[in-house]
Amino acid sequence: MLELFRRIFNQNEESLTSKEDRQEKLEIATCVILLEAATADSEFSEEELQRIISLLKVMFQMTDSSVNELIETSKRERENSPGLWHFTNLINENLSIDEKYELMEMAWRVIYSDGTLDRFENYIAHKLLNLLNLDHSKFIELKLKVRNNSS
Repeated sequence: MLELFRRIFNQNEESLTSKEDRQEKLEIATCVILLEAATADSEFSEEELQRIISLLKVMFQMTDSSVNELIETSKRERENSPGLWHFTNLINENLSIDEKYELMEMAWRVIYSDGTLDRFENYIAHKLLNLLNLDHSKFIELKLKVRNNSS
């Protein structure tokens, strides 16, 4: 009987740890995607950084220091990764389609934070469209919504 309780307790502890670990990985993946959107044009402006901070604080209910730590961790993860597939795959496995559209809208908000869309930003947005398996018409709808609200 005691062994049964130990196994149940250990399973609950492992599932809690894996749930926390999965949440942390999703936060990093989300941040990496937003950083990718912000730096697609080879510039990382203060406007883009502030937009990312604001979006992450709201999405994950984080403090300033938590967001800054997440951004630094995400930058390191991004530098050590060969591409976006690892991050988008994690998102595809764990988020609903509506949550993925919310993430795409966040990416558009970062891209349009300076009021412009250049060809590199457009390229990365289309790359995210494909990697996140999104519908093109909804993708364009989000783009237009964000663009019209940013002007």
